[in-house]
Amino acid sequence: MNINTLLFLFSFIILTSSNSSFYSINVKIIKGSYFQPPVVTHLIDTLINIPSIKKCARICERHNICRTADYNISTNTCRLFETLTSAGAFVADPTTNILPFNYCTNDQQVEPYYVCTRGNTYTVQQIFDQLASAPSITLPSADTDVNANMYGVYTSNSTGSLSFLTYTGIRTSLIQLSTQITAINSAPNNELGSVQYNNNSATIYKNIGTSSQPQLVPILNFSSLPTPYSCVITSQYMYIVYANSYTHMSIHDLSTGSLLITTSFPATQTYRPAASYWNDTIVVLDNYVVSEYALNGTYNGNWPYFNGTYSG
Repeated sequence: MNINTLLFLFSFIILTSSNSSFYSINVKIIKGSYFQPPVVTHLIDTLINIPSIKKCARICERHNICRTADYNISTNTCRLFETLTSAGAFVADPTTNILPFNYCTNDQQVEPYYVCTRGNTYTVQQIFDQLASAPSITLPSADTDVNANMYGVYTSNSTGSLSFLTYTGIRTSLIQLSTQITAINSAPNNELGSVQYNNNSATIYKNIGTSSQPQLVPILNFSSLPTPYSCVITSQYMYIVYANSYTHMSIHDLSTGSLLITTSFPATQTYRPAASYWNDTIVVLDNYVVSEYALNGTYNGNWPYFNGTYSG
């Protein structure tokens, strides 16, 4: 399996190196709203007891991938996001202000058409050109799932190993479990979720290391699950889908691990489902059918995407 070392969504951060210590940045305050990123895992961190919005701004500015922050004046909470402000949404909240960081110094350079870093400015075409010329990393055939971020790729394999592979090809083994890890997925606040089909369990890990040299410790375990196969994680919930089961999906509280709701697959058993999150919708792909669920588990319908016979 080959993956490009420069994924487009992560390209700008790889291009940020500069020998110059001097740069300019434009920060304006958008009052009365909190920031909602297009992907929930673009939340880098939530910091409490931050005394002022200026302190929040300084923290984001010094973070190497923070492009947007918001600050709640009633709770003194500062949230950091890797998303460009123009790519997210504003949700009305009189107690919160948004801080969009813009390194573009020319009024004609408008993000996201331009990607401006501390030292350089790039057009989208220049980033695509770098993407096209990027080398590839070859993963072992035993690797069964990957999850990419700004710094590298988490990989899991059929022997129960979970590793981290940098875009320069350096692999670090993080965890060795007793059975195959069938799915891994990113979670907010620098966390990672995994699913073990043969062990009937799922786990949330916290990264206590750095982004480029992670160290994972388990902080929440979901046990006695009926053949879990894949998962997707939002800011509040973990959605687990099941293989060879009449249970299609279960929803768990991410803070306590408690089961909130299960959904059934009434006609046939599931096969090897995969779950994804898009536009406030949980999407489950299984048996050549895509099923849509609202975040509260309400079934919103499905549609077939292939007509034919499948084989295992």
